[in-house]
Amino acid sequence: MIEFPKLIEEMQSNLRSKDPLSTIAILATYGLTGTVSHDGEMTSGYKGEAFNQSHVELAQALCLQMAKSDFSSASTSPDTIQQLFDLLPDLSHAFSAKRFIELENERSEEDQATLSIQEELRLHTQMVRNWSFVSRVRDLVKRLCAPIDDLFVRIAGVSASNLIDIFTHLLQRNESFLNNRIERLSTVLRKSSVTGMIDAYYEANPNFEDSKEGMHTFATVNGISLNEMKSIVLSHSDQSLCDAYVFDAKTLAAETGINEASIASALHLLSLGFGDLKDKETEHLFLDNPVWIKPLIRLDADQYFCAMPQVFFSFIFPILTNLLEVDKSALEKYRVRRAEFLESEICALFEKAFPGCEIAPGYKWKMDDKVYENDLLVRVDSHLIIVEAKSHSISWKALRGDPKRARRHVDEILLDPSLQSLRLANRVNGVISDRDAIDSLLPSCPISLELVNTVLRLSVTMEDFATFQTTLHHAKSAGWIPPDHPIAPCMLVSDLAMVFDILESTPHKIHYIKRRADLESHSRYKGDELDLLGLYLQTGFNLGESEYDTTFTLLGMSSSIDSYYNALEQGIRRKKPGPKITQWWRDICTKIERRNFHQWSDAANILLNVSHEDQETLKAKFKQITKNVHKNWRIPNHNCAVVMIPHKRRTDAIAIMAFKQRDYDKRYQRMENVAADTLESLHVDRCLVIANNIDEGHYPYSLISVFKKRVSTLPSLREGNADGIFTPNL
Repeated sequence: MIEFPKLIEEMQSNLRSKDPLSTIAILATYGLTGTVSHDGEMTSGYKGEAFNQSHVELAQALCLQMAKSDFSSASTSPDTIQQLFDLLPDLSHAFSAKRFIELENERSEEDQATLSIQEELRLHTQMVRNWSFVSRVRDLVKRLCAPIDDLFVRIAGVSASNLIDIFTHLLQRNESFLNNRIERLSTVLRKSSVTGMIDAYYEANPNFEDSKEGMHTFATVNGISLNEMKSIVLSHSDQSLCDAYVFDAKTLAAETGINEASIASALHLLSLGFGDLKDKETEHLFLDNPVWIKPLIRLDADQYFCAMPQVFFSFIFPILTNLLEVDKSALEKYRVRRAEFLESEICALFEKAFPGCEIAPGYKWKMDDKVYENDLLVRVDSHLIIVEAKSHSISWKALRGDPKRARRHVDEILLDPSLQSLRLANRVNGVISDRDAIDSLLPSCPISLELVNTVLRLSVTMEDFATFQTTLHHAKSAGWIPPDHPIAPCMLVSDLAMVFDILESTPHKIHYIKRRADLESHSRYKGDELDLLGLYLQTGFNLGESEYDTTFTLLGMSSSIDSYYNALEQGIRRKKPGPKITQWWRDICTKIERRNFHQWSDAANILLNVSHEDQETLKAKFKQITKNVHKNWRIPNHNCAVVMIPHKRRTDAIAIMAFKQRDYDKRYQRMENVAADTLESLHVDRCLVIANNIDEGHYPYSLISVFKKRVSTLPSLREGNADGIFTPNL
């Protein structure tokens, strides 16, 4: 493409024409800094989502290709900044567009799928940064590294914990400066006269080298209006913006209390100077930017500049790995620690999410004289969750789209744990089919398998594989995963923590894991785990038959979740987003969980397979049934229940039945009859019957039972018939 080299040349010319630190500071400040309202609502920077961190990283790398003497000392003008705000996104898009022609020209479906995977990986590497929220990244990695901090001190001269503290401080330092700056400028810009604005501006900035008298003279001679003076004040203020992002080890040591020598080591190891990237191929900066590993700019022996300390947290795992790569022994100890930490972290998350659950890490079992080890078994009522953990690092080659390395990661991080959990799940299902086979199939199992009816599988990883772990259908299309393999859903450990945090009830947590596996097996979508969680909050994953034949674009579905956690980052507590569910349905789930009868979780799953809209429909129809039972309960075969038959690819029906106290002795028979009617539908395997004594006013229900289809049919007696049978809205 002709456009791409021209854009590069134009970009370099613009950067060269002005002071580079001022340019980077203004781009980062206006392009990446948002505002947060008192209720926690966040607005993004100048161009919103059209301009992001990757664009400023690219500008910084392009500047570091040049020597300091290559730049003009001229002040950065608003026109230049506007051009850069437009050029940087255009340049990124042009780089991506170069590859689309190759993608379109491929004929083989498998080759197209492979190229799609490569492009997804490259786009993510090029553009996407935040794999979690900063406070969560900080907490997770600190707990990971605390026991092995001495490794980092020995190799890098600074502990990982101190590194995290240094960049946390830089974030807070920048934020504090910007807040103070906005406050000072607001006071100035509120003035109602040009004279008052100039006086207030110089009073707020007593260290300016020029005088306010000179500014008064300039304003008078040129007839500057109030609005024009506002623009002048902002532009003038921007010229000194970069000064706030300059520091040295001594200053940071005084501000943080961290040893100055440790800070000096950190600053040196994570910085680049002007000209250091002169030999770096410009086109490689889009997918292999050294700024990702070294986000600081070294100005001289003592001073450093950093307008984007958040880069450290975006790339914290590669940075830590890079620091230890000079010592293979240290790197291996770090890898061992990652594996141990991930397994313990997952165990802690499940123990907190499911209080009182039966949980067992490290179960070893044998098949064909080979010993296998499972990472975690969790039993909640009749559901057994088999969890496998993978702490592998994601290589740069894979993230840049190298198909061999990407496929190897798919094997190691996604396919292998799925095969492992499936192997064990098949054994457990063998026990469910034949309870007497437990001693031969899974001897000494630490979990009460005799209570298990449903097996769920989950893989959990430490690092984000460019959201690839949530869109595994690409790998099947490319032939990287066998098409008939029921792949286990895969989540980042940080995402699993947020799923459990947002979904506060046990039924919703179980239902989410179960339905994630369903979606993984037959749905196609584009989005990450929090987008999926956002979809679940809105729909409960009750998508009708479109679940099977529609490609969903979920980008942006996580907005309510993002807003909630962004507010928490600022110390603002808002109402937590939750699943869309009627109060009646919520209360039924709460009651059956509290009663804790065996297989209550099966009943809850059937309940949660009903959409919010259909919950409302059932409620309205049940009111009509109640009136009919009050009026006609003495009449044989009176209509006493409303039934919801699922669409053809779902197998669980639900019935809500009304009975009167004077008809109390026939309640079980009527429940059986309603279930028998419902199970006559060929595709229905189970029917949840909820019975309500409409005289006693038992809330939210009186009786509940799950009926299963058997070889022999249920009793044919029909003393209670179902009315209002309907198919849920699709």
